[in-house]
Amino acid sequence: MSTLDKFELHYYLANNSHQIDALLRNKCETEILAIILEISNALGLNVKIVAEAVEAGGFREFWKLIQDNAISITLILTLAQALISAAPLFLKSEKEELEKQLIRLQIEESQHRLETLKLEAKVNSRSQKTIKKTINQLSKNLKIIKRKSNFYELLTHNHEVKKVGFSLSNSKTNFNHEEKVVLREDFKNFILSSNKLKSEETETTIEIVSPVLKEGKYKWKGIYNKQAISFQMLDAKFKDAVILENIAFQHGTFITCILRISRELDEVGEIKITGYAVTTVIEKIDASSVNETSQGREYRQAKKYIAGQGNLFT
Repeated sequence: MSTLDKFELHYYLANNSHQIDALLRNKCETEILAIILEISNALGLNVKIVAEAVEAGGFREFWKLIQDNAISITLILTLAQALISAAPLFLKSEKEELEKQLIRLQIEESQHRLETLKLEAKVNSRSQKTIKKTINQLSKNLKIIKRKSNFYELLTHNHEVKKVGFSLSNSKTNFNHEEKVVLREDFKNFILSSNKLKSEETETTIEIVSPVLKEGKYKWKGIYNKQAISFQMLDAKFKDAVILENIAFQHGTFITCILRISRELDEVGEIKITGYAVTTVIEKIDASSVNETSQGREYRQAKKYIAGQGNLFT
């Protein structure tokens, strides 16, 4: 692999125009630079990015990366070109499966794998096998996915942009790497149809701060993971018992429950929590007593049964 230090973004415009909407250009630049920086951060490499003069021929942007290790820069640019120009495979899957996969890969696997790849990349940056593995892993990075979606969505709103090209070069030798082009009709393949992610359900304990003692769509207040939260009570049996005053609360009352946490991606690809809901109350705990609910017993029996089935197959 030849050493590379420059990234070019080429807007191919209608009627061979050499001018582009300034706001669109600045917004697109933000997304591309964010992707390059996310790649370098994920690999534990610090780079400085400087802009170079725009050239004619459609509308062409140039950014040069500066870092002590030339091979590291080449790796970052190669990854950026591949990741920005290749449509994500997950967009062809069913939406629910996509969301499950994104969360699982982002939280459970990505960090561990990236730590391994960081070492590989530093030792063997020129290896095509290492590059392929790193592209595969970073293609599941939620920040890169969201930033890429933002970039192509911006372009869909400007009908003058007919395609975009991404190429790499060496500023000293003028060596040019093959340009990768994405056509306008393919922009949609990069855009997320929704920012919503599959809700997470967890068995946990919540300290009740403020129960709802009347009918209506009011939210309960409690403390979960040392943080104050508002949540919906979706357990109809427990809710009815509270309204009928069959269940009393005092200072230091807790519930063990199934908590549903709703989440979505924000504009920069961070996961943000959008709401909490208790779907099943398993037990109510006071200073002197623990009272299991009927729905809690059913839940625990079902849980034992499923665990037993798993052991059977093991």
